[in-house]
Amino acid sequence: MAAAEEVWDKVWIKNLITSDYSLKYLAFMQDVERRLPKSSRVLEAGCGTGQTLGLFSDRHEAFGLDISRAALDLATENCQNPVLGSIFSIPFRNDTFDLVYNSGVIEHFRDPTNVAAIKEMVRVTRPSGKIIIIVPNTLCLWYMLGKRMAVMMKNFEFGYEEDYSYQRLHDASLRAGLVIEETFGLQALPPLATNDREIIPISLRKKIGRIEEGFPAKQYYAYTVGIVARKPGKT
Repeated sequence: MAAAEEVWDKVWIKNLITSDYSLKYLAFMQDVERRLPKSSRVLEAGCGTGQTLGLFSDRHEAFGLDISRAALDLATENCQNPVLGSIFSIPFRNDTFDLVYNSGVIEHFRDPTNVAAIKEMVRVTRPSGKIIIIVPNTLCLWYMLGKRMAVMMKNFEFGYEEDYSYQRLHDASLRAGLVIEETFGLQALPPLATNDREIIPISLRKKIGRIEEGFPAKQYYAYTVGIVARKPGKT
C-alpha cells in the first residue's frame, strides 16, 4: 500500500465525530446544492467519507473519488458512484462535470503538484462549470497553534500538510487557469468538537455556531479559506 493511502485508511477506519467544521462545511455545500441546476454531474475529488455528496445524491449524479479504499467503503452510503483513483489522474474524460470540489485535499501536495491537482480538477469540469477548493488557513491562530502542538507531540495524523493564506490559494487557482468568483472562510470560532473529541453535544454546538454567521471577511482568520471559481469558456 502506498504511504498516502495508508495514512488515509487509518484516518477513515476510526469512528468519527461530526466536527464543528463539518457542520459549517455541510451548511455551505447545502447552499451550493440548492443553486445547482437539477441533474448536474458532481465530483468530489478526494471525497473521504463523501458526507457532503449525500446532499447532492437526490437531485444530481454524484461521484466520489479517493485513493483510500476505507474511505470509499464509507462513501458508498452517500453517493451512487464511488471511484478509486488519484486526483492527479482523474479517471474521467475532459469536460465531464458541472461541479468539482474538495475540502482538505490540496494542502497535502507541495508546489507545483498542488497546481497540477487543481488543473486536473479543471480538466474534468465542463466549460463555465464550477470548482470549489477549501484548505486550512495559515492566518487562523487557533488552528496553527493546535497543529504545532500536535506535530511536537507526534500525534498529527494527516500526513504531509501545508497551510494556505487567502493570497496563496488565490494565486494557485489562477495558475491552474481558473476564474475566481468568490473567496470565503469557514469556522471562525475555536472548535468545541473535532473528529476525535466532543466537548459539548452537537445540538448545542449548532446553536453556538450561529454566532459567527455575521462575522465579516472570514477568509482572513477562519479555520479554512476557500474559493468558488469557474472554468473559462462556454458550455
